[in-house]
Amino acid sequence: MTATRRRYELLFGLLLNSGLRISEALGLKVADVRLVDGTAKSVRVIGKGDKERLVPLPEAFGQVFGFWLKDPPRGEYLFARTVGQKPVSAQAARAYRRGMLKQAGIEKKISPHQLRPTDATHRLNAGAERVDIKALLGHESISTTQIDTHVGQARMERVVGRL
Repeated sequence: MTATRRRYELLFGLLLNSGLRISEALGLKVADVRLVDGTAKSVRVIGKGDKERLVPLPEAFGQVFGFWLKDPPRGEYLFARTVGQKPVSAQAARAYRRGMLKQAGIEKKISPHQLRPTDATHRLNAGAERVDIKALLGHESISTTQIDTHVGQARMERVVGRL
């Protein structure tokens, strides 16, 4: 696997496991990742309106991400093409994603931003409250979070079953 492909796979994995916006993920610096015993536990993000938030990462992804961070020396930015450069552009990431989907034979258009509500829904189905998801996604309003989460039938049955 090429270094470029691995970088993009980890970028899209981070989006799927953190709910970050593509611009937030691409702006991450190595210093923004909290590592504990080689596992990435969280990332410090500067979001819209220059608001800072700490986003925890799932354990399994954190192990993979932490392992990747131990690879060759990195510059300041996590997703730079080479040491000392700026991160790749959001347009380049979207183009690479389109290529990956085409190569996999997937005709449906899936943008990196669509991974945000997927992460939000996974967290909701795992038991997180919408107010917590709101904070993790950096939303101003709970109504925005409600749009980004899709309640699964199984979750609703469990909730109703507790009544």
